[in-house]
Amino acid sequence: MVYLTHTFKQQAAIVLSILWCSLAFAVGEPSALPDGFSPSNLLWELKLASHQYTTPVLDAGQLFVGVNDHYLDHSALSSSGGGLLKCLDPNNGTLNWQMIIPRYEEGDIAPSHYNRWKCGVCSRPAMNEKYLYIVGPRGDVLCLDRKGQADGNNGPFLGEARYMEAAADYALQSTDGDIIWEYNMVFQNKVVPHDVCGSSPLLVGDYLYACTSNGQDNRHSYIVNPEAPALIVLDKHTGQLVAVEDEGISKRTFHCNWSSPVAATIDGKPVVLFGGGDGILYAFEAISKTTDQPRTLKKLWQYDCCPEDYRMLNGVPKACSRHSKRTPDGPSEIISIPTVVDGRVYVPIGQSPNHGPGQGMLTCIDIATGKKVWESAAVDRTTAQPAVVDGLVYISDYSGKLSCLSAESGELFWQHDLDAGVWCASPVVAGGNVYIGTEKNVLWILKAGKEKQVVKRSRLKSPAITPLAQDGVLFLPTQKRLFALKGDFLD
Repeated sequence: MVYLTHTFKQQAAIVLSILWCSLAFAVGEPSALPDGFSPSNLLWELKLASHQYTTPVLDAGQLFVGVNDHYLDHSALSSSGGGLLKCLDPNNGTLNWQMIIPRYEEGDIAPSHYNRWKCGVCSRPAMNEKYLYIVGPRGDVLCLDRKGQADGNNGPFLGEARYMEAAADYALQSTDGDIIWEYNMVFQNKVVPHDVCGSSPLLVGDYLYACTSNGQDNRHSYIVNPEAPALIVLDKHTGQLVAVEDEGISKRTFHCNWSSPVAATIDGKPVVLFGGGDGILYAFEAISKTTDQPRTLKKLWQYDCCPEDYRMLNGVPKACSRHSKRTPDGPSEIISIPTVVDGRVYVPIGQSPNHGPGQGMLTCIDIATGKKVWESAAVDRTTAQPAVVDGLVYISDYSGKLSCLSAESGELFWQHDLDAGVWCASPVVAGGNVYIGTEKNVLWILKAGKEKQVVKRSRLKSPAITPLAQDGVLFLPTQKRLFALKGDFLD
């Protein structure tokens, strides 16, 4: 998600074998430390998975990261092609507990099409003091105890062993996850996720908002259940279904719904913004109370982020890209997570990276009115979340560009050729630098600001995922490993 000299490898192995003897990373195993970083920068390193796509979350002394289960280390269970949510000690990378989520085999039967890529947990947890919430790779929403099984098996859900597909006589361990409640969108909302359940839930008050990943069939020909909602709302305490969107998003979806809902306010009142698989951004009134029966979310406004000439040609709808037929001038959905800053929301459009690069659009919208402030076609198709810091917008795209624009006007200040496409990472600004990783295993570090300046170009052994810079540490995930780095570059 490194190429070092032989001498440097030897030196690193000597130093790090001393430092890592108590860590999960095996002593004597060659380091995959990115080049350009010295061993003095490395706090710890952990082998994660064969694939992982989530940004770590650090909260209250716990580090959470979602991965697949390729390297599952468990006394009673082995890899099934499913996923893991790991809770780690951020100081040394040791495992506190892990939630094992087996592959959902029933969901891999046509016309369904998900879990085939074995991407694992692709959801960043939302959390409060006691619990965390994820969208699991089985098409379910899980509420988990932040302490795992260390404080016992807390209900009402008590079937963790069965959920993990352990033997009937298996006794739960303190390092196993603890499910408080489960809500299954596949069974209860009849959704058919496509490829992956690839979004993160949102907590607003007592309610949890989750994208369903409802999408196309296995042949990319049609939406299997166009009546299924793209966004649902659950009671965070019980997992009860409270509300659904009823805007017909699934009927208009090009490929799938993968964006994550985000919170904003209008006149001091909470609203929820959601980027649909139809290329439209929706603003919904936040739920304030639970009723006996699920109700429909109230739409406040919508804005079409996919221009008309991307959608239509001579009055005929353009085809959305497919593996076998790419349409770089065709329509795109919203896969990126919109970014909310100072009463505005910044929303790019894109398609699955398997569909290749193509024309994109970055739109800035006034949240109070739902009206466009500006738009820029300088940004091609992307799944990246814009980073908006100090009046500047940084965003990468499939075409391999990192762009810096004015958050106020959309003026393009500079673009940098990253030599490769970007799809599983978003730019992060920390310590006056912009960090972005590419699919060709390179981590770029540039100075933040209106003038382009490259600080570092670092080679990795697998593509970099979106890093997390917090508490003076850069947590750098790749598709296979997680590094905790500290140094002057973060000062």
